[in-house]
Amino acid sequence: MYEAIFLVSLPVLVIGFVWVTYNGLVTLRMRVKEAWSDIDVQLKKRYDLLPDLIETVRKATKVDEDILTKVTELRTKAMEDASKGLDPKVRGQVESQISSALNGIKVQVEAYPELKSHTELNNLMDKVTEIEEKIAYSRRFYNGNVMSYNTKIKVFPNILIANTLGFNEEIFFEAEESEKADIKVSF
Repeated sequence: MYEAIFLVSLPVLVIGFVWVTYNGLVTLRMRVKEAWSDIDVQLKKRYDLLPDLIETVRKATKVDEDILTKVTELRTKAMEDASKGLDPKVRGQVESQISSALNGIKVQVEAYPELKSHTELNNLMDKVTEIEEKIAYSRRFYNGNVMSYNTKIKVFPNILIANTLGFNEEIFFEAEESEKADIKVSF
């Protein structure tokens, strides 16, 4: 009698475990995709703001033209990468360069005390700062979801199901070394 119950309940338990684990993995993978989408939204806002910022900075200051040209080129490349759907590692490299260049612009603009009264420029710089903070938060949120997902697919016995059903490790959005370095600006 107990043998029959065991033979019936064992497959039910195994199927239930696979079902619950699979649904959990799918949920975590969708959270990673949603978090990446949140980063994309913030990056799009930054792309839209950059032309206005560059033009206003050109009019208001004598900021190094090379930095403005670099930001414009990086914006174009980043938008191309976004349209190609490239992975976070590839996109992260360009995005880090944009962040670094924007920090260079901020430092140069701050060196001109007479710009404190330039309302349009100050508003744009505030928007850039706000968007950069949202991007940083979105990156942390994305990386947190990636960590949860990657951990879930690596622990036993989930790894057996994840490998069998094609759940692959996701890539973290990491800062480039150039973004971690101090900003050097010369006048």
